[in-house]
Amino acid sequence: MRSMTGYGRIEENIGNYSYTVEIKSLNGKHLNIKVNLPWIYSSLELKINDLLKKYFKRGSLNIYIDIRLLQPKDIIKIDKALAKSYFDALNDLASYLHLNDLPNLELLIRFKEIMRYSIEENDLEIIWSGLEKAVLKSIEKTLEVQKSEGEKIKKVLTTYIDKIEVITSEIKKYSSKMKDYYKEKLNESLKDLDLEIEYNKERLEYEIALILERGDITEEIDRLNMHVKKFRELISSDLEVVGQNLDFLAQEMHREFNTIASKSKLKEITALSIDGRLHVNKIKEQVQNIH
Repeated sequence: MRSMTGYGRIEENIGNYSYTVEIKSLNGKHLNIKVNLPWIYSSLELKINDLLKKYFKRGSLNIYIDIRLLQPKDIIKIDKALAKSYFDALNDLASYLHLNDLPNLELLIRFKEIMRYSIEENDLEIIWSGLEKAVLKSIEKTLEVQKSEGEKIKKVLTTYIDKIEVITSEIKKYSSKMKDYYKEKLNESLKDLDLEIEYNKERLEYEIALILERGDITEEIDRLNMHVKKFRELISSDLEVVGQNLDFLAQEMHREFNTIASKSKLKEITALSIDGRLHVNKIKEQVQNIH
């Protein structure tokens, strides 16, 4: 089980290039990848995205990449003819406007068309070969952090699910007393009416049976126990992507507690259902950060 929160940074020299790769991951309902790398290597962005998608299925990922040459290489091309055209045009403009300032190199290099970065296809393949290794190492570090954080969340979730199991057991215990509760309430109601008539005990038992049938929570308790069991299996499994399934189970448990609270008139069961929902809400908060 992995958290969606993680971090991994790598600096490595491979061949004639120095690579710095930094990954920051945060929780998110869907996978959202943002790649930041020098624009000259923008053609590699799709490959980086595809690589990240192999290891991450949910969350917000920010990856920062810096690539530098270790030894000088001729990758900058200067369009001298274009530079001369700009220079002549600016000279003519300065003369026409009677300006003393003449165009200089600092002014000319502001025209981006004059200087171009040129990377051969073969060089780009070499760069990607090194970058891929650096990105994979950064991914590995990020996954290690996510797994470590996931173990911490697992301990918290185990505490909450233990409590929900105890609450469910208590609800089941009280549910067995519901017949006596309703019988007592009906008897009290009849006494309060102070009617001098004999009531049919069989009829009373029948009315109690109807009330118990409407308020029966056996199925809800059984489903809660099933959800608890499945929840434990998921957080103890080797699966790395379980967040959405855990969230679904939390919603189902919340619904069962709601149904129990609405069906039962026993104050003890109502209080336990409220406590159960509180712990389910705590679970829902935690699983939002589970991959």
